[in-house]
Amino acid sequence: MTMVIDSSITLAWLYSDEMTPATQRVFERVVGSRAWVPPLWPPEVANSLQVSGCRGRINTAFRDASLADLAQLNITSDPDTDNVAWSSTLRLAERLG
Repeated sequence: MTMVIDSSITLAWLYSDEMTPATQRVFERVVGSRAWVPPLWPPEVANSLQVSGCRGRINTAFRDASLADLAQLNITSDPDTDNVAWSSTLRLAERLG
């Protein structure tokens, strides 16, 4: 099953102290299938890893290995997000609450 994920769940996969059973299940589903992400996902993930490095939480080897691991997943950026975020996506969110 294809899923839509954001940077927060992605980062929970990378930082072991943030992994939960729920985020592990999502990770396993993505590994077994694929995922879509909004176009902002790559810079959000990169920024978090960079900030974590600056704060001493991780080092550059961890950052680079994390990005290499993520690159192995079947993750596709949604090319239509920018075209529909303020229109049909917003109306769908409003309708579904």
